[in-house]
Amino acid sequence: MKINDAYESMFGRDTATEDDHFMPTILPLNLNKPLISSVMEQAKKERKWVLAFVIGTKPCFYKFYGSIVAAAKAKIPFFIINSNQHYDDILTHGIKEFDFQNKIASNFSIRGDLAQKSAELMIKTSWFAKHLRKNWPDVTVIPVVLGDTIMTSIVPAAWMFSRNEKAIQNEAGLRSMTPEVMKRYNKVDIETFIDQQFYGKWLLMRNEPFPEQYDTYTSAAASQYLFAPVSLNKEHLLREGYPEENIWVIGGVVADALELKRKIKPEKSIFSIYPELEKGDWIRADIHRRENLTPRRFKAIIGAIKTLVKKGHNINFIEMSATRMALDFYGLKKEIDKLKKKKNFLYTAVWPEYGHVIEFFESNNCIAALTDSGGVQEELNLIGKVCMTCRITTDRPETVFGARSNILVPPASKDIIVDMIKYITKNDSLRKKMESQKSLYGNNVGKKFISIVLKLMEKNDKPFKWAHDTLKLWSDNEKGIDYL
Repeated sequence: MKINDAYESMFGRDTATEDDHFMPTILPLNLNKPLISSVMEQAKKERKWVLAFVIGTKPCFYKFYGSIVAAAKAKIPFFIINSNQHYDDILTHGIKEFDFQNKIASNFSIRGDLAQKSAELMIKTSWFAKHLRKNWPDVTVIPVVLGDTIMTSIVPAAWMFSRNEKAIQNEAGLRSMTPEVMKRYNKVDIETFIDQQFYGKWLLMRNEPFPEQYDTYTSAAASQYLFAPVSLNKEHLLREGYPEENIWVIGGVVADALELKRKIKPEKSIFSIYPELEKGDWIRADIHRRENLTPRRFKAIIGAIKTLVKKGHNINFIEMSATRMALDFYGLKKEIDKLKKKKNFLYTAVWPEYGHVIEFFESNNCIAALTDSGGVQEELNLIGKVCMTCRITTDRPETVFGARSNILVPPASKDIIVDMIKYITKNDSLRKKMESQKSLYGNNVGKKFISIVLKLMEKNDKPFKWAHDTLKLWSDNEKGIDYL
């Protein structure tokens, strides 16, 4: 089957539809055949697994750095599957920054909305999995996914359905929670609201972030090996019934890339690119979550940024693609254009180089971040900077009630956001307390991950187990029916 005929094979070339745009455009799947052949033959010869690292979004490029370096040092056969859903130079700069160019075995070139991307990922992953199974039937190939993207959800399912091999999920057990006091955010004073976040009761919340919470839950179901950043994540997984023998707490995968960028500075400083950032105390704001693009939340966030700038706060507002879309949709772009005339407001595109982000976070000029990113909550904990998460829930709640380096700022109204940011940034004792809290996510995380994978490989563990395998009732040694 030609991959670019996938949709036609489902619907037929002459199928009539009411919508002329029903048939989506599907781009070809591109393979690096020499690399694939080399890696698969090495694995066959050495009786080793192949690790297929799945990337495609900007955070993947640097979060996988430590694991890929460790895999290469351990001489484990591996390659990269690139969904290519982020394909412009800015969002894919990490491929060049971390030297992944020659390690990419397949480029899926997925496009479209969430549904189309999911469908294409399922089809193309299945095709690729079967291609490997057909040509190297005796080689175990295990996808390694991380985070909470659609790749994390779809690739393990497609792989399991096509090869009867489950995946490895890194950053497993990320579950959103909210402090109980969030129900009373407008009925308590700010000090009590923050105190209850740090020391009060928390509740599980499965509906946000969307669709990230769906992705991380479903990924675990199609993964055999679960690597959790912190013990809280392991507790979530155990409560959901995953066997303890398949769960390891190793730290946050972002730690390795962060440490690298602490040692190796960018060739050109971010302060050379944006000299405005060299003077004063700046708050870096990045907003992109779908739930924050809803009318009330987004208008509250933009209104708060306007007010803060007018009150003299220095704001560096990052233009994510989702941010730009929402500004246009709600007719707020003109408001941002007016702010650009002020010296204490800097509106920039996404910074392509991860090293620039770390350089700025570590500088004295960055006093805090206003974010809805999960990764930034981890990074600021590791660096020791104040994080203000503009969300109602967080999938890194340990940074709030564990480390107390992070505070949820609910995007419920402009005034609430402004009042909380003013309180946090002007309260020296609170800020120093947040900056001095312990880091949660460890170091040498990629090395820890690969050392465990090596042990699993050496004892010839099965990446998919039937109930009779799990319960150690018996093992089938003869070849059975091909039920796939």
